Amino acid sequence: MSQSITVIPTRSEHTITFKVDKALLPHGKSLAFSEEGAAKLHPMAQALLAISGVNSGWMMADEIMITKEIDVRWATVKPKVMETIRKVQSAH
Repeated sequence: MSQSITVIPTRSEHTITFKVDKALLPHGKSLAFSEEGAAKLHPMAQALLAISGVNSGWMMADEIMITKEIDVRWATVKPKVMETIRKVQSAH
């Protein structure tokens, strides 16, 4: 079964929110990740931070906000982010 991912633009051209159809964290909890230490707290954070061009992220309930490197285009990063979200979600 393919998971639904909704892409929501933000005010920053370097940040996009990906809304998923299954909670990643309990309601009211969030996880910011920009380095490996924090990313290791959740398999999704670890997988997303490993993508070339991803600078940082923030997960809450059913949303993942990703900020890319300034010199990288979304056309390069977005498909990899969506594929990673689907892969990690289906494994858990």
